[in-house]
This record gives sequence, C-alpha cells and structure tokens, in this order.
Amino acid sequence: MLSIIYNRKKCIGCSNCVLVNPLYFIMSKLDGKSILLNSINKNGIYTLKLINNINYKYIIKSVKVCPVKIIKIIKY
Repeated sequence: MLSIIYNRKKCIGCSNCVLVNPLYFIMSKLDGKSILLNSINKNGIYTLKLINNINYKYIIKSVKVCPVKIIKIIKY
C-alpha cells in the first residue's frame, strides 16, 4: 500500500503531473493548479491512499517531473 502526498499550495501549475499521470491528476480551470483526484485535503496537503500498486510507474513519473518537488510517495 502507498500514499500520494501533494502540496497544492506550492503548485505552480506547470501541468507536468497531468501529462504523465492523467489517471490521478487533472488541471483546475479555476486557478490553473493540479488537482489530485479522489484525495483528502488537510490544509492544502492532499493525500490519496492506494491499496494496490498497479499504476506505480506513473506515480513515480509524477514525482520526478514536478519542478517544485511537491509530490511525494509514502510506502506502507
């Protein structure tokens, strides 16, 4: 099991995460920042717990392409 942690407050809206991982990220039309789909928000930090690692390679790509390094993965 793993979790994706995304600090939306620091997002610069480059859309790299959306380009490499459209299963989990979309761009907001309201403010131009990414949205981590189906996540839980606590003070601008979004968390999505995943039961399986089927799309792990796409999640890793999202972490690597973020220029401000605000996407993290935690493994359990």
